[in-house]
Amino acid sequence: MESELLDDQDYASVHQAMQLLSSRYLHALTLNARMEAWAEFVTSVEEGFDTTWAWEFDNDIADRDWLHDAWPILTERIRRLRKPELDALDDRFRAATAPIKPLGMSRSAMAEQARWWQFRSPLLVTGDPAEQMPPTWSPAPIHIQ
Repeated sequence: MESELLDDQDYASVHQAMQLLSSRYLHALTLNARMEAWAEFVTSVEEGFDTTWAWEFDNDIADRDWLHDAWPILTERIRRLRKPELDALDDRFRAATAPIKPLGMSRSAMAEQARWWQFRSPLLVTGDPAEQMPPTWSPAPIHIQ
């Protein structure tokens, strides 16, 4: 993040986002914690998502959902300062994933959704090759060691 001083309004907007979204997302984590969690998740997907957690993949993207919901609550300054970082993480996530098998919607319609990340699955997985994958992960990801 750029070196720019934040003011009371900026901090208040982060606090407001935490408060407003805490009941929906179970934990009142800070913006920094959510960004770090999204970054860690993106890295795990890039390195090969563990098949043990394949059925939890949708839950693991909750930090990105929180960022989406918090974004309009945050001040313009915070959005401007954090957008390059978020965009870079999103680009990495897109590169490490593929569109899921459409479920009643076209691939282009899925790509246009505001929560586009919910319509993607990992390209690479680790773990037991016999582990059953979600049926929407089609084509199946490549197992790596």
